[in-house]
Amino acid sequence: MFRQFLATIVASVLLISCNGSGKSGNKSEKSWKDLYKQAYTNHDYPTAIVALNQLIIEDSANANYYDSLATYYLKKTQNFYAGRVMVDKGLALNANNHQLLEYRSLLLISEGKFVEARTILEKAYGLSKLNKYQYMIATTYANEKNYVEFERIVDELIAKDIPHSDQIEAMIDNTNSQMVEVKAMCYLGKAKLSKDVPTMMKYLDNTLKIQPDYQEALYMLENIQKKNEGQQPQ
Repeated sequence: MFRQFLATIVASVLLISCNGSGKSGNKSEKSWKDLYKQAYTNHDYPTAIVALNQLIIEDSANANYYDSLATYYLKKTQNFYAGRVMVDKGLALNANNHQLLEYRSLLLISEGKFVEARTILEKAYGLSKLNKYQYMIATTYANEKNYVEFERIVDELIAKDIPHSDQIEAMIDNTNSQMVEVKAMCYLGKAKLSKDVPTMMKYLDNTLKIQPDYQEALYMLENIQKKNEGQQPQ
C-alpha cells in the first residue's frame, strides 16, 4: 500500500510541475513517458500504471498504451477488472491487436469459456502466425479434458520448425514469469500426460535440452528425483 501511495505522490507532483510550467501539452506527455520508462526499467509497476493512465488521458487514441496497461494490470498486479477494461478499450480501437486478443482469450479461459477462447486464439494466430497461439488452443482442449486433441496439436507443433523467438510467457509464481520456447512447453505437456516415469523422463529431457532454465520442468524433475530417492532401499 505504501508503494502505491508513494507512486501516486510522485505522479501528482509531476503533474503539478508540468501543468504549472506554462509549457505545451507535449512537454507534459514527454515527462510522463520518461516516468513510465524509468518505472518499467526499475520494475516499479504501480508507478508505471500511474504514468500509463496519465498518457491515456493525454492521448486516448494510442492503442499501445492500452496494450501495455493491460499487461501490467493482468500480469503484474492481478487487477483483473481493470485489465479487462483496458483490453476492451484497446480492442475497440484496434480489433486486430493480437496481444489484446490473447488477453481476452485468457479472461475467457478463466471463466471456463473455452470454445469462445479458441475462436479468439484462432483469430490471433491468423493475424500473427505465432505458434504460441496454437499451443494455447491446445490447452483449451486440455482444460476440457480432451487430451487426444491436445496431444494432436502438440505433436504437430513438435514436428514443425519453430523459431526460437516464438515463446510463451510462463508464470513461475504469482508475480514472476519467464519466456519459454513453444516446443519446450509442448514437450513438458507430453511429460505431464505420461503414464510412466521413463516416458515422462524422456519428454522432460527433451524439454530441458531446448530450454535448460525452464523452471516448471526443473521443479518436475526435482520432484521425480526426490520420489525415486525415497523409494531406494535403506
